[in-house]
Amino acid sequence: MSLFRKARNAFELLREDGFHAVVAVIRRRYGVPIPQSSRSTWKAGIKSELIFWDSYFATKGLDWPEDYRRRNDPDDPLQPRLAALLPAQAAVSILDVGAGPLTYVGKKVAGKQLSITAVDPLAGDYDELLARHGIEPIVRTQPADAEQLTTRFPPESFDFVYARNCLDHSYDPERAITQIIDVTKPDCHALLEHRPNEGESEEYGGFHQWNFSSSPAGEFIISSPSKPTVNMTEKYRSVCTIFCEETSEPGEGPWLVTRIHKHPR
Repeated sequence: MSLFRKARNAFELLREDGFHAVVAVIRRRYGVPIPQSSRSTWKAGIKSELIFWDSYFATKGLDWPEDYRRRNDPDDPLQPRLAALLPAQAAVSILDVGAGPLTYVGKKVAGKQLSITAVDPLAGDYDELLARHGIEPIVRTQPADAEQLTTRFPPESFDFVYARNCLDHSYDPERAITQIIDVTKPDCHALLEHRPNEGESEEYGGFHQWNFSSSPAGEFIISSPSKPTVNMTEKYRSVCTIFCEETSEPGEGPWLVTRIHKHPR
């Protein structure tokens, strides 16, 4: 590739995706050791995330039309794995963290009245996409970083907290998970569902800067090439029990399912 073409491509990337994306490409593709914070690396992935959802809406689900239908169905039943962790009372408050423009969480479960709150740092961008495609969400996503939940919600606000395929895309997943624990009520659960070692499988491009994995004993591990590895189960055992396991779902491949039970007072 000629120097002129490389310069032109860099200019187009800068114009469309911003400075953070240019730095990320230079670091990843050419191995140039340019310092970049986790938040800056995260910002570099925003453009590709919005492109994905734009295509998802335009095609009504891309390769997942049933997923699109379910997210827009007000009578969609709550997923069994989630329903199994709800507390006994009838009225249950649920927080979906990193929900995207349309929450994945089902809307109905027998014998319960669900109050679902969805948050995502890109909520404003998602609102623009929803308006462009004429979609009115059942639960509108509100703006909030997973790492800053307690600036928006009081501690111990929710009976159940859920996060799917998002925390390993965040700029500080350990902080995000401790915030999830903070806003979960005592003796209640949070459930995390993510792809195992997605940072490695995606070659640490865009949002994919972190790996989530399980030890042989079911301990929840967060790792990254540029950060110390954290055993979340061991580090936070004084406030909660964390157990994870790898499962396989038909047509979806492996998922890492992490259950967090916050200790009662």
